[in-house]
Amino acid sequence: MIVYFSTVVRAAPQERGGELVKLDWDTKRVLARTPIVPTNPSMLDRNSRGSTRGGRGILVDEDYVYVASYHSILVFDHQLTFVRQISHPLCVDIHEIAWDGQAIWAASTSIDAAIKIDLQGKTLDSWWPREDPVTAAHYNLVPLEIDKEKDNRTAFVGVGNVAPSHVHLNAMVMQHKRPLVLLNRLGSVIRLYPTEILVNDPEIEGCHNILVASDGSILINNTVGRALHVYSATTGRCLQRINLLRYWKVRKLYLRNMPTLIGCWLFRHGRPMRLFHPLFLGAMIARPIFVRGLCETSRHTFLVGISPASILEIDKDSGKLLDMYTYARDRHVCVHGLAHWHR
Repeated sequence: MIVYFSTVVRAAPQERGGELVKLDWDTKRVLARTPIVPTNPSMLDRNSRGSTRGGRGILVDEDYVYVASYHSILVFDHQLTFVRQISHPLCVDIHEIAWDGQAIWAASTSIDAAIKIDLQGKTLDSWWPREDPVTAAHYNLVPLEIDKEKDNRTAFVGVGNVAPSHVHLNAMVMQHKRPLVLLNRLGSVIRLYPTEILVNDPEIEGCHNILVASDGSILINNTVGRALHVYSATTGRCLQRINLLRYWKVRKLYLRNMPTLIGCWLFRHGRPMRLFHPLFLGAMIARPIFVRGLCETSRHTFLVGISPASILEIDKDSGKLLDMYTYARDRHVCVHGLAHWHR
């Protein structure tokens, strides 16, 4: 089984801010890798977090690997030779991407938009939660001030996403013929056409990735809570919560990357911190066991990404950790996108 994953390196110079990697999962051998840097257009970015750095969501078909960068989808062949760039004036801080037939939905996170484009970058559809009557009324949102006719690709760099109405739309997936959209700040999943609030779970605020599994259930990474959640596809009710700190290998990574003795003490006494206490840790920009990256394999297991850049293979039904691969031991190196290809 071949696994493609992207990384973001927090606090790194932009030109060393992340990669796209091809991995033989069975042998754990890296077969190819290439840096992902936003160019055409380039931009100045003083944000020390992820921001414009590295690779984001990944899609794979028989011929190509599609990986998102800050404002573009970069197309590579399966050996990671660059082929071409797909971009759009409303591609702003792309996070995850998803197939809709032969078209692609892109999460344009900084402007809270889901943009559907064809493989030439032509607009086919878009959805704006801050303008949709259902979500705007339910969450008391106000529209973003944006000129949708101009090129916005570099306009929001360094602006920050601090507005009260910012929902941090960062992922989507198709459920049959209807898109499901993840609103990170709200812990919500919205089903479109017509607009319905399917999941509204405060526990997953700050979440990443959404996946409709082969059994129809919906999986979401609880990024801050360091868990994988499973939801009913019909009711949106949480059916299962897999705590990643239950696995000894993950706990070892956590302890190795805690920068203070107080953090280790809290963990060993059964009190892992949901957020780092600023009294001890200050403004830390790279949390260990930051959960991001999710895909289902051809053997119906699930790959989950964590930091420092590692990938877990989990059996959802039993909750067992079947395998694990660590690419980097520095907690600043984070997995972002995950996809697999069965040879």
